[in-house]
Formats: sequence, C-alpha cells, structure tokens
Amino acid sequence: MNDNVTPALVLGRYDAAHLLAMFTETGAIAAVEKRGFSQIACELDGSSGTLVHTRLLACKDGRRHQLLDACLTELHLEPGGPITSGYRVDAPTDLLVVYWLREQDPTAHFDAAHTRLPLQEHPGLGVLRRGFQVAVRIAKELGKDGIAALPKFFHDAAIFYHSRLFLFLDPRVQGRLEALLRDLHDLSLADATLALVGDAVHDRDGAVVRWSPELQILPISPALTEAFHSQAYQDASTRALETSHFTWDAAALATARSVFESQDI
Repeated sequence: MNDNVTPALVLGRYDAAHLLAMFTETGAIAAVEKRGFSQIACELDGSSGTLVHTRLLACKDGRRHQLLDACLTELHLEPGGPITSGYRVDAPTDLLVVYWLREQDPTAHFDAAHTRLPLQEHPGLGVLRRGFQVAVRIAKELGKDGIAALPKFFHDAAIFYHSRLFLFLDPRVQGRLEALLRDLHDLSLADATLALVGDAVHDRDGAVVRWSPELQILPISPALTEAFHSQAYQDASTRALETSHFTWDAAALATARSVFESQDI
C-alpha cells in the first residue's frame, strides 16, 4: 500500500466527508434510512481517469449496496465556439456538468407501477431531487452559471425537464422536446424512449425521428436565467413546438420493446 497516494477529490475540491455532509444536509441520507438502509457512506473513486465517481453505499439485510454513482465535471462555453454550433451563448458561460448519474434501490423490484427504463438495473431510490441539491450547492459555491446534462435518452431529458426545469440551450431543441412530450403522451416514458430508439417515431413528412443528446441546462446565474426567459428564446422554442408534429408506429414500437426485453439497451 502506498501511503503517499493523494485521496480523490471531486473537481479538485470536495472530499468524501464533505460530500456526505452535503447529502445529510439536503435530507438525502435521512430519506435513504427511511427505506431501511444503514451504515451509509460516501466513497470517491478516481481510478478511471480524470472523472471522479462519487458513490453512496449502505447496508440492508446484511448486504452492502451501491445506491448512487455520479460524476461531475466542468464545461466552459465561449460565444461562437465549436460546441455551440447551431445555437449560441452571448457571453462566456461556465457550467457544472452531470456527466454520469445512476440512482437506484438494489433491493427493490420492477412491477407494473415501476417499469424498467433503458440502462436501469433496479428501480430508483426516490432521493434524486434531494441528491441533486448537492450539485446545485456545488455549482453556486464555484460560481457556475448553471448545471448541464447531455441526456442520452428521451426519458432522461423528460425527467430533467419536469423535475428540475432543465431547458435545452438551443430553443429549437426545447420546442421539439415539448412537441414529443405532447405527441407521445399516450405512451409510458419507457415506451416513448423505446419508440425513438426503435425508429418508431416519424415527423410530419414521414421521416424517422431519432433522439440526439444536446446540452440541457438548469440556469443559476442571473444572466443565464435571463437568457432562458428572454422573448427571443421563448419565440424560437414556441415556433419549434408549433411546427413540430410526430406520430408513432405501433408495430415498430412492439419490435423495439421485444428487443429491449431480450437484451438491455
């Protein structure tokens, strides 16, 4: 064992004890304890490279379980920079990025009320909102303009939008998300995601619609909040919403569902 190994720190600043205290202050730890878990600990793992994994672990029924795994990183946007192709920021913008997040209850089981979403191994733990308050606190302490995610699937974007009012940096993408939520409202969130994965969704011209990850942001600074509430953003988002119309094909969805049930996506 090398005693000179430097302990992992999230963003070079936050150690495990500091993060556990934050989770406690937001009520996340108390909520986990109400679900029957004990001996809750926070561990940091920086062995995979520059990204440090923050993990919450706890015991239940004599077994140790991983309840949360998250990676935070940072992103700086410059006006006209390559990452802002297709949309723009008017001033340098610093973001805290939720690069990876998995929150689950390994002791729970899927049922009719809790259907499995792509990449889910177990049902959610029910503390995501409280846990996310830790990211908000970190972003504020570091003077970030907002918190960003790149939702891999449609359901991720829908959850971020409904739970924390994340908005896409590109107002046209925001309008299309709202149009998809409107036109796929008869489907469960899992089926809506599978429809987009399985080429079952078409636009008004009959073209297949596929999900593409884009920057989705919870604004924090006054400047970024004002940008999302500006008339220009609202007008562009509304135009995209009103001009986007989608349909879904039941047979293609059934095929996608069958593939999903036989192998994880």
